[in-house]
Amino acid sequence: MTDPSTTTLQAAAARVPGRLAARLRTGFVAFASGAALSFAYPGWDAWFLAWFALVPFLVMLLQPRSARSYAWLSAAFGVGFFGGVNYWLLAMHPLTWLGPSMTTTLSLVVVFLAWFLLALILSSGSVAAFTAAGLTMRALGRKGKLGAWAAVLVPVCFWVAMEYAQANGVFGYTWNMLASTQYRTLPLLQSVALFGPFPLSGLIVAFNAAIAWGIARREWKPLGAALAVAIALSGFGLWWMNRPVEAAPVPVAVVQGNVSQTEKWQRGNEHELQDRYFDLSRRVSTAKLVAWPESALPVLLANTPALYDRFVAEAKARGQAFLTGTFNATNGSDGLPRYYNATTMFGPDGQNLGWDAKKHLVPFGEYLPGRHTLPPIWAQTFAQLNLMSVDMTPGERPVPFATSFGRVGSNVCFDSIFPDVMRDTARAGAEMFVLVTNDAWYKKTMALQQHLAHGVLRAVENRRPFLQAANTGASAVVDHTGRIVAQAPTWEPAAVAAEVRPVSEQTPYTRYGDWLSWLLMAGGVAFMIRAWRPRSARGSEHKD
Repeated sequence: MTDPSTTTLQAAAARVPGRLAARLRTGFVAFASGAALSFAYPGWDAWFLAWFALVPFLVMLLQPRSARSYAWLSAAFGVGFFGGVNYWLLAMHPLTWLGPSMTTTLSLVVVFLAWFLLALILSSGSVAAFTAAGLTMRALGRKGKLGAWAAVLVPVCFWVAMEYAQANGVFGYTWNMLASTQYRTLPLLQSVALFGPFPLSGLIVAFNAAIAWGIARREWKPLGAALAVAIALSGFGLWWMNRPVEAAPVPVAVVQGNVSQTEKWQRGNEHELQDRYFDLSRRVSTAKLVAWPESALPVLLANTPALYDRFVAEAKARGQAFLTGTFNATNGSDGLPRYYNATTMFGPDGQNLGWDAKKHLVPFGEYLPGRHTLPPIWAQTFAQLNLMSVDMTPGERPVPFATSFGRVGSNVCFDSIFPDVMRDTARAGAEMFVLVTNDAWYKKTMALQQHLAHGVLRAVENRRPFLQAANTGASAVVDHTGRIVAQAPTWEPAAVAAEVRPVSEQTPYTRYGDWLSWLLMAGGVAFMIRAWRPRSARGSEHKD
């Protein structure tokens, strides 16, 4: 006689391969959906994929599943998406130019771990967001309350929450902002001047979710509504772009030195670098403002009289203002030195117009979080990634430089991927933005154009001209509508010039910030409350 328990175990065991195969199939579809979405980003420039690539993942999210299944799908999607968007991190290998202790093998380990861990950490955001979204839609469905609008808006609310969370905190990282895929669709992009970038990301998700709902339920009204919103915002954008700007045009230029990392950080090389940049600057002799890249002079410029005095002399002789990336140091209230990844500007009369510093430092690259709590071997390994060998200090507040042609706000490197940092610069009175950066770390990858795309977003959000001076590219001049009016070829010494018009008015987004994003996130909470609110509250009143 067969033991019933044995039969049950055998039957369960027989089902395992089928379940595993099904899970692998759905995981692969979710991974492919995320990977396809990564091709919508600058560099690949298949921007239209952003409006469709999420559909397979969202169709699966509409199907009732267990929490574990939602988490699995969300993790697979996140690894495909975040790993794909940030693949360029792998190009940082080899890091042997950091010094003899950074061997080729150690470099490979560090770079791969950085890419893999970043993809996993960011994927935790997609797991949290879309597991919650899936469970919310499942709970609404069981109550008969999952209508078309909820099915579209729930993913939107949780996507916006994910992006907003990733944009804040010392470990914030917004490279994967979905709105940046549309940096060349300028009429629609103007909507970020009203609401900021996160609602535009939400609109793209809404379009995908509406298609997913149409496929699942054969109901297409939400898709028509999403399309109508996109058309209406594009119409607004055309009007907004053509609004006149009163200020006179200002000739500006960006200089791209194309200095290798080894050459840049070679001690005693500062005078040769300054010669190179001044020689390139002669190509744009009619520009009133000339911007050089981040750490164009990798020294404490204020403490290097020969280099400092030459800026004064050249600015006077040429009648041009020079803004450069360099380093600065001050003494803190405790008497200890504070070091800054800085910018400074010299006016056309040779006067130094002040100093500013990078606001959002890169963890492990510019400072070591928990330096005194890490195990010594890890502290020593991570410390090698910081070329200055000391922790940088973030700039406290924007310090726009006052000139005869407008107030110039400067930021450094990854500052441009954080909307709040650049918005604060505009609120401080800046009438044009200058970003100095050194993206040579990323070789000839798509990261160069992706970084510039964030600058285009910041220009449109605040209606400010935007100059990006990059060591190896992408160096460009962007007008207040987000149009790239001049761009240097990457990985070549270059100087490009164009005219821009400074803008002093504040956009709704500059003035009021992320109010719509907060409203959408509150909507996500409201959907969750509605999904899990007990039914008895209203039913008991009728029984009495």
